[in-house]
Amino acid sequence: MSSVINLEKHRIPLNEIIRATKNFSLEVVVGDGGFGMVYRGRLSNHWENQLVAIKRLDGNLYQGNKEFHNELKLVSSFNHTNIIPFVGYCDDANEKIIVYKYATNRSLDYHLRDLNMRRCLTWAQRLKICLGAARGLKYLHSGVGEHRRVIHRDMKSANILLDDTLEAKICDFGLSRLGPRNQPQTYVRTRPSGTRYYIDPIYNERGRLSKESDVYSFGVVMFEMSSGMMAYEKGVGDANERYLIDIVRSHYDDHKLVGGLDQLMDPFIRGHINMSSFVKFNKIAHECINLDLRKRPTLDRIIKTIGEAMNIQVEEVMMVQVTNLTMVGRLVAEVVVLMVAMAVVTVAVTVLVVGEWLRKKRTEKSYLEY
Repeated sequence: MSSVINLEKHRIPLNEIIRATKNFSLEVVVGDGGFGMVYRGRLSNHWENQLVAIKRLDGNLYQGNKEFHNELKLVSSFNHTNIIPFVGYCDDANEKIIVYKYATNRSLDYHLRDLNMRRCLTWAQRLKICLGAARGLKYLHSGVGEHRRVIHRDMKSANILLDDTLEAKICDFGLSRLGPRNQPQTYVRTRPSGTRYYIDPIYNERGRLSKESDVYSFGVVMFEMSSGMMAYEKGVGDANERYLIDIVRSHYDDHKLVGGLDQLMDPFIRGHINMSSFVKFNKIAHECINLDLRKRPTLDRIIKTIGEAMNIQVEEVMMVQVTNLTMVGRLVAEVVVLMVAMAVVTVAVTVLVVGEWLRKKRTEKSYLEY
């Protein structure tokens, strides 16, 4: 409880929460978090009229209280562009509530599941989002404040929020654990937890949680971004179930690509992407899901590689824009030449017509005088 006492200035009265959520109305529910409902609301003047996301603990959850204090202790010490900002908390009247700044573009999985939203996500934007999320993970793994390394333990597209500029914000730390810092490949023993289709198989089988477990889960997210497929999709009947990682692995043999990479490409970005950028991104994503955790890349290398892929794509876009501008310039020049030619012809015709008219007038005058 000492962490809560130290956070007294961040305590938000329950009546303020009730007002902001319209008494926890379903009308303002924006999601179902790891330990309860999430509401959208706006705080009063005392709290700078902030638009916030209000996570309310489900009192029926067995470990909810533990997760609440675990998350509160962690998020109150975070300070990074790619971690969702903590605003305050409420533990009045047996309520357990954590308040965060609201991410106006909601979660990444929301954009990936909705066809219209996904269609609007360019390859460069997807790279930017992944780059931000990777930087956020590196911050957690590098040691936060007085804490040791923070292992998220539930890294997935639903836990990556997006602000109005599509900057990634990692959220939901209820399952996070503290691990050893500055010691490569170290782990903590804990009961496997997280989301089934993103969880590291080694952690799931042996209960050994490490920073590489987060890297594996992030690799799944990366493939969601490049393929447009979710980690798991249930069709009409069990026969139509689709597991993204199984699909990805079927295209590789001994870590070498054997199937066409375009089969792992979201149709919405096909034709608008530099293949070198796509290949580089998918290669590092595949390394992330290596079943030998010692061969998984560090977050420094992941960040570097995504940055390189992004630069390649941006240069491609710029080249296309320059080419388009050149083509437009040529078209404009051709139009100008055509307009000048037409003007010259018009002037010439006008001169001829006027000359003929004057000639006739002179002829008529001469005839009358005669």
